[in-house]
Amino acid sequence: MNVYKKFAYLYVKGRYSHFSEKMAEILPTILENFNIQPQRILDIACGEGTFAVEMAKRGFQVVGVDISKEMLKFAEEKAKNENVNVKFICRDMRSLDFDREFDLATCWFDSLNYLLTLEELEKAFAGVYKALKEEGLFIFDMNTKYGLAVGWSRYSCHIEQETEDIFEIHQVSYDFETNIATLRIIGFIRNGETWIRLDEEHKEKGYTLREIRDCLKRVGFKELACWGSIKDMSEPQPDTRRVFFVVQK
Repeated sequence: MNVYKKFAYLYVKGRYSHFSEKMAEILPTILENFNIQPQRILDIACGEGTFAVEMAKRGFQVVGVDISKEMLKFAEEKAKNENVNVKFICRDMRSLDFDREFDLATCWFDSLNYLLTLEELEKAFAGVYKALKEEGLFIFDMNTKYGLAVGWSRYSCHIEQETEDIFEIHQVSYDFETNIATLRIIGFIRNGETWIRLDEEHKEKGYTLREIRDCLKRVGFKELACWGSIKDMSEPQPDTRRVFFVVQK
């Protein structure tokens, strides 16, 4: 999973963290809805740390894990600037090795779609299950097949960022045989009088709700909710682009 290296700088300069900000705002309502008061949170694929830091500011004990060292550098800087204590660990979500340490685990912004086989997805779920205490919750979102095939591909090529110092282009394609979407990111960053170019290719796999549910059941999770809108807590529809799961150990 050789991504988010050079792209990390563009990520923190763009609008990407807005999703994590929204999740941090809405999470207290979800926890209240399920009558849970967690103390320790594991934020998987924490990226540049927005969600983890916001949770720490609210008084939670937070551990953030991410595969990208570059993203974690920005996360550590964010925590320092906000004067909160968050432990960040560089780790692949497919090989988590915590043991009954957390009351709540989260994984946001379709990070799980980066796992391109059911075997990899099940490994990640199994690691989360082991990391949770009894009756702990796991809350996550994933892009649907519709979201990747139609939502992503609606604009096959578009400008994502354009400032005096940054120019970022996204090119999207979708393979209907493998249900894998490919996002090619082409970026230019000003360096004095010159520009540095970067290219990264990101792939996301679309899974059916049944496939996701079967993986969760196999590792022992119990489904509490599945929403097409986390704000409205409404059921997924055929044209739902993103689903949200709440499952319990």
